[in-house]
Amino acid sequence: MKLSKSLLLGSAAALVATAGAQAADLPYRKAAPVEYVRVCDWTGAGYFYIPGTDTCLKIGGFVRAEYEYNSVGKAFIAGNTGLVRGVPSGQYLTGRNHDASGFFVRGRLTTDARTQTAYGVLRTYIQAQFDRTSGAELTNSGGSPAVPGGPQGSSSTAYIDKAFVQFAGITAGRVQSFYDFGADPYGFDGVATTDNSTQAFAYTATFGGGFSATVSVEDPNARRYGINNTLGTLGTPVNYSGDKIPDIVGVLRIDQAWGAAQLSGAYHQLATAANTAPGTSIYGRDADGFGVHGAVQFKLPMLAAGDEFNLEGGYETGATAYVNSNTFSGNYGSPIVVGGLFRPSVDAIAIAAPGAPGAFTLAKARSYSVSGGFVHFLTPNFNNIIFGSYEHSGYGAAKNIAWYNGGVGDANEYRIADQVNWFPVKDLQIGIEFMYIKVNQKVPGTVNSPIAGSPVVALPAGIVKDPDSFEGRLRIERDF
Repeated sequence: MKLSKSLLLGSAAALVATAGAQAADLPYRKAAPVEYVRVCDWTGAGYFYIPGTDTCLKIGGFVRAEYEYNSVGKAFIAGNTGLVRGVPSGQYLTGRNHDASGFFVRGRLTTDARTQTAYGVLRTYIQAQFDRTSGAELTNSGGSPAVPGGPQGSSSTAYIDKAFVQFAGITAGRVQSFYDFGADPYGFDGVATTDNSTQAFAYTATFGGGFSATVSVEDPNARRYGINNTLGTLGTPVNYSGDKIPDIVGVLRIDQAWGAAQLSGAYHQLATAANTAPGTSIYGRDADGFGVHGAVQFKLPMLAAGDEFNLEGGYETGATAYVNSNTFSGNYGSPIVVGGLFRPSVDAIAIAAPGAPGAFTLAKARSYSVSGGFVHFLTPNFNNIIFGSYEHSGYGAAKNIAWYNGGVGDANEYRIADQVNWFPVKDLQIGIEFMYIKVNQKVPGTVNSPIAGSPVVALPAGIVKDPDSFEGRLRIERDF
């Protein structure tokens, strides 16, 4: 019995030893380590390391919904191109056919990637937007009726609003123009100030004390408001020619604890092209435009956290968008929003030279604007914003031509608005805005401002030269 038991235990021990030796001979692979997402500690909140890299990434965006009501009853388009020439071709946007209300929805997605290098931070930024617009929102942003005087319908667009690379002071890609300062930070609707996304190559030098200087070469198409004709004797319309010289922008800026200030200047070429007569060669005329802009922002924490005051102003000649780049001042001008006689808002007007078919001179736009706003937080969850703008514009010699032949007189427009926002939880905004808009203008060749030697022609019935309007907007936005 003892012998049998010893043999059995010895056999079991031998089997265990053999199995252990075979297991040790099997190939062994260590489990891959789990790489958890790590928060970047040098970029600020919201950034994390892309696994396996030393690049920090932030993903963000928002969803915005708006509803608008506009009190405009009707407006008059004097001419098929929106210019005032030829009463028979006039068209109406009447009270029944003009959209008074509309909707706007925008979805935005952003990615911001940053890497530390020996030359500073390497940054890549992309901002994509998706818009759905209908009714008065489309009308007031420059949409054209499918049927003259008819309602607007709706429109969908998807586009890249920003996409740029920054490295060692260099910025290249699609950016907010370096000419801009606050980029119209307050209004749901726009005021008369400069706010443009554009393609650019720029270099920024930074100095001590928050001072910086930038030189930027920017796409001129982002600042072109068109060249338009006054008299039909030109035959073929005068337009911008092909791009020749980009816009050149220079900026001086300071950022400190009290706020910020900036001085900007820009050069803009007006290169035009036209036919001398049907079947003949194309010729044109070049002119120089420019803009200057100054702005200052004061932070006012002594009143309440988040309070601030912003003031901006600028002047331009031949470069309208450097004073007012909002959509309401596009080729059809403010009367789309305000009502009354349509006046062009362009960079220059081509005036035919008498007795020389095809020859013309350029009456460049000359305008200036001032805008500002005050933000006050009544509580940490409620704020009130009062803001507005004033703009003066004119086209020199064009005011010496009767309105029915394309003459354009000087005009002033002002906007005053009040906005109340509620932030019930973090990153959620519910706001309402009310705006009043008024236009005062001189209409050459009317009973109000006749031109010597030209017949006096009154404006169409129901169309006033000094119109006004009221707008109301509701916005709900969730940021992330």
